[in-house]
Parts: sequence; C-alpha cells; structure tokens
Amino acid sequence: MININIIILLFSLFYNEIKSFPNENISEVFAWKQINYDFDGVLYYQNSDAKKIPNGVHFDQDLNDSEKFFIQYNNVPVGFEVYGKRVFVTVPRRRYGIPSTLNYVDTKSKSPALKPYPNSQGLISVYRPRIDVCDRLWVIDTGLLEVPGNRTQVQKPAIVVYDLKTDKQILRYELKDTDLVNERTPGGLTSITVDVTRNNCDDAYAYINDLATVGMVVFSLKSKNSWRLSHPSFAYDEEFLNFTVAGYTINWKDSLFSIALSEPDREGHRTAYYHPLVSPLEFSVNTKYLKSGKPIDRYLKLVGTKGANTQSGSHDYHEDLKTMYYANVAQDAILCWQVENKMAPENVGIAVQDHKRLVYISDLKVIGDDVWVLVNKMPVFVFSVLNVNDYNFFIHK
Repeated sequence: MININIIILLFSLFYNEIKSFPNENISEVFAWKQINYDFDGVLYYQNSDAKKIPNGVHFDQDLNDSEKFFIQYNNVPVGFEVYGKRVFVTVPRRRYGIPSTLNYVDTKSKSPALKPYPNSQGLISVYRPRIDVCDRLWVIDTGLLEVPGNRTQVQKPAIVVYDLKTDKQILRYELKDTDLVNERTPGGLTSITVDVTRNNCDDAYAYINDLATVGMVVFSLKSKNSWRLSHPSFAYDEEFLNFTVAGYTINWKDSLFSIALSEPDREGHRTAYYHPLVSPLEFSVNTKYLKSGKPIDRYLKLVGTKGANTQSGSHDYHEDLKTMYYANVAQDAILCWQVENKMAPENVGIAVQDHKRLVYISDLKVIGDDVWVLVNKMPVFVFSVLNVNDYNFFIHK
C-alpha cells in the first residue's frame, strides 16, 4: 500500500535525489487478463460463449466485428473511481465489441466481471469519471465511436451526472457547438474535474480537458452553461514527443490532459494545476478566472518543470500534505511534488516505480492516504499484441 505520510517523510530527507521506493508499496486491488461482463447475472467472458444477449441481439463468429456485441480482446479499461465498496471502471469505445462503457465492480474477487452502471443504455464512450463530495458521479460522454478508419459521432458530447445514493441520472448537458472546434474535439474530452464544496452542491463547476484540439471546457451547474477556453500552455511540446513506454515509441500528440485542484482559499476558489501529457511543464490558474468566462491569458502561470522523462497523464492532490501525485507514464512511476516548494527537477521525486506493474498508468486518484492507479499497458495494445494468458490490466493502491 502506498502510504503518503511515509512517502513525504522520506522525500523530505532525500529531496536532492530521486528515490525509487520498494515495490512492496504496491497493493494489488484488481488484476484482469481480459475483461469480462456480468449483465444481470449473465456472464460474458469469450466472444462465442453466448448466442443471445440482452434486448434480443444475437451474434456469432460469422458476423462482422461491427455487428458483434462483445469482442473480449478489444475491451481495455481506461478510467476508474472509488465509492465505498464499489469501484467504477470505464471502457471507452475505441474498438468494436464493447458492450458497456461505464461499469462497476465490487471488491470480493481479484478479477471481477464488470457490471453496467446504471445500465448499458444512453452512454457511448466514457474515459475518466470523477466523484464529488456531494455523492455524485460525473462523466463526460464523448458520444464518439473511435474505431480506427470508421470514427462515428453517434451523439453530441455531453456531461452526465448520477446521484450515487439513488443510482439515478440527475443531469445530462450537451456541450454547445461553441465548445467544440471540429470533428476531432470529442475524442479529446478524456477527463473531467469537479470543483464544489459540500455545503454548496448546487454551485458546482466542471473542467474538461481537450487533448485533441487544445482547449478546456468549463461548465457551471448553477447556470447550466458552458464555455471554451484556449491558451498555448494547453498544447503539447514537440520536443518531448517520441518517449518510450514498454519498448514502444510514443508519438501521440496529447495536449491538455489533466486538471487537479488545490484546497479552497479564503474566497472559496482553488488553484487549478494542469499540464499536457507531452510536456514536462506544469501550469496553474486560480479557478475564479476559469469561472468568469472571460479570457484567462494574463492569469495563467508557469509553475515549473518536472525534468526529463516526466511526461505524465492524470494527477491528483492531497490537501493535508499539499502534495501532488503524477501518473508518470514515461518512467512507469508515480511522481510526487510538494506544492509549497519550487517545481524543479530536484524537488520532484519518484514515490514508487515498477517496470512490470506500472506499465502505462492510465488514471490516478488520491483517496484518503492512498494513491490509487489504473494500469492498462495501452502502448502494447496499440502497437503490438497483449498476451491474453498474462495479467494485462490492474488497479493498484
């Protein structure tokens, strides 16, 4: 288990060097060789094991891939969240044969089947969900089938919110045309960050990244309105393309990837820390400027650089310890940085590193005093072939 207090103590003693902590800090929560599904007690675990599926749809080996309900190999988990004994797991529709994009599992087994949440209807493709302090699950549905060579925009991108106490959908808000740049934008809407306090649940804001067409979409729950923000700091850096993961060269031009929030200040606003995936730089802005709907250029700040091989995806913040944790895909590691220190390579440490169990951390969350991660070997899936006899997908803490 990754204990944050121990990490910070040791990091403070050795801040002049990057330290790699023992692998014993990794506690495996789930591990899957391939993804299975459980639809109301009916288990789907191989392409041809079932001839009939919910709603009377049939498939068999003679069907084209586009006609098949379930193609097991194509199901790659990307995002997750934790709520009590339930863990939510998302499978974006980037290939054919994905029966449900938003799912949950319980913690009773090592490789549980995914159960659709709250059912398999309505959502097209979801990446990284987030739960707020008001017991609500937020997702951004891209509305896009991202099958290579046959990308299809099924419906408009939308913010969808569920009440976790009742498991009912309480909001569906379609993004406006002005929130989108072109047909590539929906595929870039891969995370959502929720800004709200427990005593004012109706006045929530959501910040959505756009890694494809370089922007951020802001949504106000109270006004039911959204607007798009643009800035050069959202863009990827050509100099940091072509880094290596699992022996494969990553040339994905992923821009703004993750937005993480500090604790609120005296006015109730927070610092939003953000970065492109393909960049070592971290930037920040006070959320009052994101909420204003006005140009933000003069308010953005360069926080600093994490250093070489620090291309990172998701990141999250521990408020009590004022420490940020990064899913460092370039080093199969989790980085940590205390925000009260200057961001510079000598102040950024490796909390834990494992070249087998942390190969492409697709999502990261700070939950209590643990750091949770979802690992999916995505570069192997994209550039080669996963070994289906080995464990490929993990959730660790």
